[in-house]
Amino acid sequence: MSANTPSPATQAVLLLCSPLRAGRNKDVQPLSIGEFNELEKQLQRVGAGLEQLLETDAAALLKKISPAVDGAKIESLLGRGFMLSMAVETWQSAGVWVTSRHEMDYPERLHRLKQNAPPLIYGCGEKKLLSRGGLAIVGSRDVDTLGEEFTKRAAASAAREEMQVVSGGARGVDQFAMLAALEAGGTVVGVLADSLLRSATSGKAREAIQDGRLTLVSAFDPEAGFNVGNAMQRNKQIYALADFGLVVSSGYNEGGTWSGAIEQLEKLRLTPIFVRAGDDVPEGNRQLLRRDALPFPSEPWPGSLREVFEAAPQKNLQPIETADLFALHEKPPEYRSSQREEALISPRK
Repeated sequence: MSANTPSPATQAVLLLCSPLRAGRNKDVQPLSIGEFNELEKQLQRVGAGLEQLLETDAAALLKKISPAVDGAKIESLLGRGFMLSMAVETWQSAGVWVTSRHEMDYPERLHRLKQNAPPLIYGCGEKKLLSRGGLAIVGSRDVDTLGEEFTKRAAASAAREEMQVVSGGARGVDQFAMLAALEAGGTVVGVLADSLLRSATSGKAREAIQDGRLTLVSAFDPEAGFNVGNAMQRNKQIYALADFGLVVSSGYNEGGTWSGAIEQLEKLRLTPIFVRAGDDVPEGNRQLLRRDALPFPSEPWPGSLREVFEAAPQKNLQPIETADLFALHEKPPEYRSSQREEALISPRK
């Protein structure tokens, strides 16, 4: 088995949770994350592992955990071995890897999402960047000129201070932040909600990936198109992979930037959330500040961005399993349902 070939456990997760678009089989829907969590729970109850579902006596195992799980559906999903082999071949030819939350190389920071940790993570680029944390810069697609310039300055400043930038790869703030950080010589993690395969093979993205400065990841099938629900789920993953969050521009009570920030402030509490403040910011920014988000200091920033973040209150936040948040940063070491989410860098036509 080559280094890029999924392990038996991950193969089982792929068969159960991936649509395997390479096969274009729409006869059976993959397990939802809730269904998959229940399957794991039942397998643990009888002392079995996911890889045992690939063995010849899997039917007998499924009988032990029925009716808590839909054995017939699982058997149907497990029968897609040929489609899985075709999909893996397609991914490998594009340099896309896949891991599951049962593997040692699964991003540890995503485990902070607990039952919402995605069963699968697809990616292209250095996996080690996923453990470095950094600054999550997020915001609206239709950001104004002031917000665009602020985004570029903040991302470039973070890169110069060897703080990694984490964002979502969508048009607007996400792309401005990621490209500015790369241009300043920094490292970037892009958490995509769709089209990983196409984004990973685009010209400029490929160069940064090969240089080890850009890693693109997605919890969704590498060929998946834009889906509002996936984009909302992706927000959790952006914050989970970062140490701090910076909201540049947000609508009020609508859109993915707003809902993702509110979820962090009121429920998940994975990172301190900073918000661009001032007279010319959108109403959503002002409302987030009223909900205990932290105002991002006005420019020129005092000292360094690192000092600003280190002084951030850590109260009521989930801990990150490291003694020094910044040790990992050292060198080597608004959605619209009618719109399709754009990748970090548009691929060549």
